[in-house]
Amino acid sequence: MEDFFSQEIGYEPQIDFSIKNDTKIVIKNGSPNMIKEIEAIRQWIIKFCMTEKDAYPIYQGTGFGVRFKKLFGCKRLGFGYEEAEIERDFREGLPLNPAISRVSNFELSKKGKVLNISVEVELFSGSLLTVDIEKAYTLSANLGDGNDFSG
Repeated sequence: MEDFFSQEIGYEPQIDFSIKNDTKIVIKNGSPNMIKEIEAIRQWIIKFCMTEKDAYPIYQGTGFGVRFKKLFGCKRLGFGYEEAEIERDFREGLPLNPAISRVSNFELSKKGKVLNISVEVELFSGSLLTVDIEKAYTLSANLGDGNDFSG
């Protein structure tokens, strides 16, 4: 019987994330383009970042996703708190991927109303993988004025 909790990542369809809120599976020669290993892990991290935690029934209670909307909603406690909670979501959630051992570095930066994230993970293989996610989240028009921070 195959080990369900294998640290290897199998094949998965490649997703085009170039248009936010309109992701599409990449098709080549009439079939989904399949990726694996490092590219599949990189894609998994981007999907993790783009998924609002507990917003979809399939992910509720799994720890998959980030609480951007909850943290940057109507009530704001300040970027220090929000930044720490986003980092915690990444540090606790990314190791859900069977290939990821831990988050070794996390940086969150804000340019205008756009949040950018750079995360480095250590894989069980011993390799390090850095993923830069530009435009990870855009603050609403009434948020982010006069505040600046870096990760």
